[in-house]
Amino acid sequence: MWSDTGHNIKKCDSKSSYPSNATLESVLLPFIVLWTIVLLMAFDQVRTKTINSFAGPYIAIGHKFDTCPSDRTIEVLIRVSHFNPSRPYDLQTISGNLSLKEDMKDNYWSRVDLAVRSNNQWKENAFVLNFPRLGCSAIREHAPDFFRILAKHTGAPTDKATPCVIPSGVYVLKNESVSWTFPNFPVIPYGRYRFRVMSRSTSTSRTPVLCLEVECEAIPKP
Repeated sequence: MWSDTGHNIKKCDSKSSYPSNATLESVLLPFIVLWTIVLLMAFDQVRTKTINSFAGPYIAIGHKFDTCPSDRTIEVLIRVSHFNPSRPYDLQTISGNLSLKEDMKDNYWSRVDLAVRSNNQWKENAFVLNFPRLGCSAIREHAPDFFRILAKHTGAPTDKATPCVIPSGVYVLKNESVSWTFPNFPVIPYGRYRFRVMSRSTSTSRTPVLCLEVECEAIPKP
């Protein structure tokens, strides 16, 4: 198994304890994303029967977004449209709402647990990633088109010279076309992934302010 703290990846024994620092997103979240940052890390063992190449230029697909236990200070409820493999360059759309009881800045401790789909089952904790003192900027930097949608609805600044803040509030998204592109990582391993993002207000907080589970996939560009 591999683990990441901040930006340095190191190999570790699967029985060792996780690093103490923990926060989001990305996601994501992220998200985010999200989320999203998890897909940018390489896996030695990711292969599928239907995809011959191991890694390369890719199209990212979002399949499913679910919430997991948290105090709901930040809650992301998103539905993603079906991906049409016969028209792979058509953008997916997202609908749903984003609820923030406090401003999202770069003050969260985020942890990402990532599972890899292999032999018709999930390999849990293939990666464990920890991001101290990150949040809004991570989404803006690594998932710019998703952040564009957030900025459109929340007024969050897209200028990287401006401190990143997503204001508190409830925001409704409806059929927003999104490009799941991550410009800092033009090549990643192909495969199906599931990652859980948990963000806390401090490194020692027991209850996450955000918890989001995302199932997604990276396929070769035609």
